[in-house]
Amino acid sequence: MFRPLFFLLLVLLSCAGAKAAEPVAIGQLYQIHSEVLNEDRPYRVYLPASYRWASNRRYPVLFLLDGQSRFGHTATSVDTLAAAGDIPEMIVIGIDSTLRTRDFTPTNWEAIVGGGGADKFRSFLSTELIPSVEKEYRANGYRVLSGHSLGGLFALYCLSAEPALFQAYFAIAPSLDWDKNLAQRLLQKTFAADSTIKGFAYIARADDAGQALADFEAVATTFKNSAPPGLRWQASAFADETHVSVPLLAQIEALRRLYLDYRFHSDNYAKGLAFAEEHFSRVSRIVGTPLPVSEEALSGVADELLQSKPKDALKLFQRNLDANPNSAEAHLGMANAFAKNGKWKDAAREADRAVALAGEYQLPATAQTYYKDRAAKIKEGPKAKGAK
Repeated sequence: MFRPLFFLLLVLLSCAGAKAAEPVAIGQLYQIHSEVLNEDRPYRVYLPASYRWASNRRYPVLFLLDGQSRFGHTATSVDTLAAAGDIPEMIVIGIDSTLRTRDFTPTNWEAIVGGGGADKFRSFLSTELIPSVEKEYRANGYRVLSGHSLGGLFALYCLSAEPALFQAYFAIAPSLDWDKNLAQRLLQKTFAADSTIKGFAYIARADDAGQALADFEAVATTFKNSAPPGLRWQASAFADETHVSVPLLAQIEALRRLYLDYRFHSDNYAKGLAFAEEHFSRVSRIVGTPLPVSEEALSGVADELLQSKPKDALKLFQRNLDANPNSAEAHLGMANAFAKNGKWKDAAREADRAVALAGEYQLPATAQTYYKDRAAKIKEGPKAKGAK
């Protein structure tokens, strides 16, 4: 079922004086045979930074249409936003397109030849691709669908046809002109028939004018007047962007709006564990899925506590380590906590473990150097104290 085909988004980097160019790769390319579509379909996979070492973690999955053109910037945005603490880490599945008009349109509209295959493509997603992805990877069952242009039309169609298939829908510059704004009529019908729909929907437009602008405003009005109470939604306009460029900014905003207020600011570390737990509990209720206190937040709260209550902090660092047993940062936190409590042998052991894990999981060279330097400094602690 899964046949890996490594791909290079940026094939060669060259610079003056370089003896050999090194390939730069983002993700992996796979191929799945679809009985529904009667074809082999390529798809791309980005795994988050912690996937290799956090074997006990499960991740939300972003299913991205037009993977061949949208995967690079989307995977980079997800990676950057997660590193910044704006969103949790995610898996990204970029589904390459073969016949976009066929797959993304719900009706065989007479104005454009070759449409009407959206039902079949949705069946491919629900019965073949999604089950395969969730079997192969540590997915937590929270799914996001993102599409641009005709892909955005398909996202709105999916929200109308099978709302529970995904928990969030991003429709960026959707092709609302298809069949005279069919998407708006489908949404009206679905919202009127089912008031229990839950989740999140995001729609965005570029520098639209004329009928395109009117169509977008009609869909936005449908959300405003008819969306079920359990469906959060956001309509955004990027008037300085074109139809081609708008996905760059809209994808980022959509992710931030989905995970509204996810970031736990460092100013909150001093407020303690209970405050952090309530923060992530509140965001969990907003998003509609359990979101544990992040490793960064837990470590930050423990670091703050270490200054005044080192014994209590040690317990909190231990909790962080229990949740992230293969994290170099979690072991370094334990090393610092042991050192603060005067347990130098334990501190040295944990510091060495942090260095070993950084190498084992091939963290960047700068990170490995950081852990080595921190370990050396921790081991100097007993000597410094003895000199006093």
